[in-house]
Amino acid sequence: MKELRFPEIAGEMARHGETSKTLAKLLGITYVAMWRRLTGRVEFTISEIETICDHYGKTFEELFRRNVQ
Repeated sequence: MKELRFPEIAGEMARHGETSKTLAKLLGITYVAMWRRLTGRVEFTISEIETICDHYGKTFEELFRRNVQ
């Protein structure tokens, strides 16, 4: 299984008792499309980013920072 590129989003999903399927439904995309975004295979659109930030009440920086090693 590919590692999540945005673990902060996964953390928010867990804190809210949501799954990738829940977030996919919120964005109006399929589960597979959501998984591709979470793993970094497909980029989130600006609209999707805004929706996720609004949904969790978090800033872009809080949810989409990259893990740079």
